[in-house]
Amino acid sequence: MSSSAIRLVHVKALGAIAFLLATTVAAMAEVIPLPRPRPVGIPGDLSAETAVSPCRSRLAEIAVFKPLPSITGPGDCIATDVVALDAVLLPDGHRIALSPVSTLRCPMAEAVTHWIRDDVAPTIAAMGKSLRGVETLDSFDCRPRNGIKDANISEHGRANALDVRAFRLANGAAIELTDASVDTSLREKLRQSACSRFSTVLGNGADAYHDSHIHLDLLERSNHYRICQWDVLDVADTAALAAKKSAAAAASNPAVVNVSDIPLPRPRPVVLSDSRHRGVRLRAAGQRHLFSLFAPLLRGMPR
Repeated sequence: MSSSAIRLVHVKALGAIAFLLATTVAAMAEVIPLPRPRPVGIPGDLSAETAVSPCRSRLAEIAVFKPLPSITGPGDCIATDVVALDAVLLPDGHRIALSPVSTLRCPMAEAVTHWIRDDVAPTIAAMGKSLRGVETLDSFDCRPRNGIKDANISEHGRANALDVRAFRLANGAAIELTDASVDTSLREKLRQSACSRFSTVLGNGADAYHDSHIHLDLLERSNHYRICQWDVLDVADTAALAAKKSAAAAASNPAVVNVSDIPLPRPRPVVLSDSRHRGVRLRAAGQRHLFSLFAPLLRGMPR
């Protein structure tokens, strides 16, 4: 066989092998399915956690914060786009630290930042003072409302609420929001600004759970309904309210009575020593008289 004929046989053989390989790979691709793409947004998905939301982009210009993973329980304690809000940046460059740092959904953190930056700081500055810090209590806390068992989940459990106790000033003083001795007009302005920004504001007058701090949240209700229950009380109002609560407590518990209404026991009768001794002498004399009556009879009895 000539060399040209041999080359032709080799070409045909290689073509056959290539055809067989192509058909085999195609058949295997039909039998072995490719893996499905990974769903976006499941817990542990780094791409979803590291994505910068529009809220975080806006917040980065006016606050200092750290992105946090989504909250996925337990139970109904669920929140996405969560941040740790560390400080608010004022237009003049001052940094207003939150102590402790607050864990909040970004929209709530943004609302808190604007309240402090655009309302609280200017209101305090109008009095000739400078805001330097915010003393907070609860932010994220997976619990029912007011910690009552079987109650609905609190907005704290959704990282959608913040409790504020006081504002710290540059001179070291503090403005406690529920302190009746703090300027009433100042607290009234702060109340009005809070109630215009948040859907829920609770403080004095709401219930006993909010006598020492202000609760703020962004709970969405039907018809955009808002709750603003923060009574700005002065010293006289506080004293009158305390007296009213005391009277109500006494009326609801009749077992509690005034100590002055309880009669004292009658004094123990005083027995003079001479009378006591005289009584003993009289009893002894009577015994001797009876013995003298029966003595004759006793003498006649045999011994």
